[in-house]
Amino acid sequence: MQRRAEKAITIIGEGQWGLALGSLFSESFQTITYLNSSSSEKDWKKALDKRPMVITACPFAALPKVLQRLSSFKITALVNASKGIDQKSLMTFTRMTKKYLKVPTATLSGPTFAKEVLEKKPTACVLAGESASFVRDLAKKLSTNYFRIYVSSDPIGVEACGAMKNVLAIACGISDGLRLGQNARAALLTRGLIELRSIVEKLGGRAETVFGLAGVGDLWLTATGDLSRNRRLGLALAEGLSVKSALKKINGTCEGLYTAKQIYTLAKNHRMDLPISEQVYSICFKGKDPKTALFELMNRELKSEESSSSKGRRT
Repeated sequence: MQRRAEKAITIIGEGQWGLALGSLFSESFQTITYLNSSSSEKDWKKALDKRPMVITACPFAALPKVLQRLSSFKITALVNASKGIDQKSLMTFTRMTKKYLKVPTATLSGPTFAKEVLEKKPTACVLAGESASFVRDLAKKLSTNYFRIYVSSDPIGVEACGAMKNVLAIACGISDGLRLGQNARAALLTRGLIELRSIVEKLGGRAETVFGLAGVGDLWLTATGDLSRNRRLGLALAEGLSVKSALKKINGTCEGLYTAKQIYTLAKNHRMDLPISEQVYSICFKGKDPKTALFELMNRELKSEESSSSKGRRT
């Protein structure tokens, strides 16, 4: 289907994901420019003077700086394609952006490896925002015959899922790296969903979002797919490598490593029981032996599955 090309889009993030989005959206936009958080003011001015729609595909830790810079320009809309939680405010993208900008916003998330998007392999994701008309119209504009976009009115839930699943993917990589078996993987992912839902609800999202593309879909992909850097970090840690050595081996950003800190802080602040996430934090930042972490998980006090699956109960 031939679509009318819009004027301009600026993608902030020159990694593989940013390039994949640029390739994907080239059918809908006449002009695509790329920036990163460290680009010069001259480059930013040149790219943003045409009042483009902006897509952020940079590491989430860089977003506060990016949003602050964007607040000096007049843009038409902002779409987030990064996954994480802000270190200072412990907010996800939608709420944290309100401090800087007053434009329509949305978050694009779901099970999407950049390599497969670039190869035009069939992919489905979700676009979430507070404005139903904005999200619906943008989804129609950006969908292709290989990239299908579903819409959601729960951006907080979608963003929380995108952040938390990376932490659980590290845990799954550790489990598989220790050769614990498929029984262990199934148990880990299932119990991880309980922790995922707890974080989603605590941040203000809806529980049902966990069972969509941004939740279960992205968790399954990131936790089991060999293209996942977070999974590969877990595999490397299971080999006995330090975090520094593991990151060097992977040669890329692992958002789950940084998100583990925020999840740990949220859990402590709100007295949440997130045993898998806590062990990932301890392995990554306290040097705990992964085998010791496994022993502690398996020897927790026995409990009813119904109690830990009920809203408001500790997991």
